[in-house]
Amino acid sequence: MKFSRKEEYLRQRDKKLKKIIDANGHIPFKPNRKNQFDSLVWIVTSQFISTKAADSIFENIRKKFNCEFLDEKYFKNLNIDDIKKLGLNTNKAKTIKEISELFISESFEDLANLNDDDLRDTLLKIFGIGPWSLNMFEIFCVGKLDIFTSKDAGLRLAMKRSGMINLDSNWDTYDDYAAKWSPFRTIASIHLWKFVDG
Repeated sequence: MKFSRKEEYLRQRDKKLKKIIDANGHIPFKPNRKNQFDSLVWIVTSQFISTKAADSIFENIRKKFNCEFLDEKYFKNLNIDDIKKLGLNTNKAKTIKEISELFISESFEDLANLNDDDLRDTLLKIFGIGPWSLNMFEIFCVGKLDIFTSKDAGLRLAMKRSGMINLDSNWDTYDDYAAKWSPFRTIASIHLWKFVDG
């Protein structure tokens, strides 16, 4: 089986991760810089729920607007109650409204072109966007290769199930363990998500 250079690096660094990568096979890493608003709505939708549930809600939202990718203009004339009717709670509806206003504003720049500090400042000032959401954007839109977040329940579950981490460990233990995967912690994360999602 052919793996990428990054996957080969990880297979050499960690025997437990090697087993997961070998079982998964090669996973292409394809960040999407183009549809950033669409990606952010998916990230917000997926907060605190399973990937399967998030995908279902997200696809229903796209169907309501009859589009392949969501556009910020769809939300311009919607209020928070209107957005809630798409299957979201109040906080997520508020977050999506704020994101749409950011993208519609004249001061908006391509987020993928911002430096780390400016990207962090821009996203974290939005209601409902925290470090986890920022990390997901850095992975799936910007395409950063060395992102790992112990705030992600799926990653913690995968690391526990594979015997990397003891059940009662604190979050710092996950970050410390993941340090060995640098500079390709993103690729490790993608394999761990696939492992836990089946």
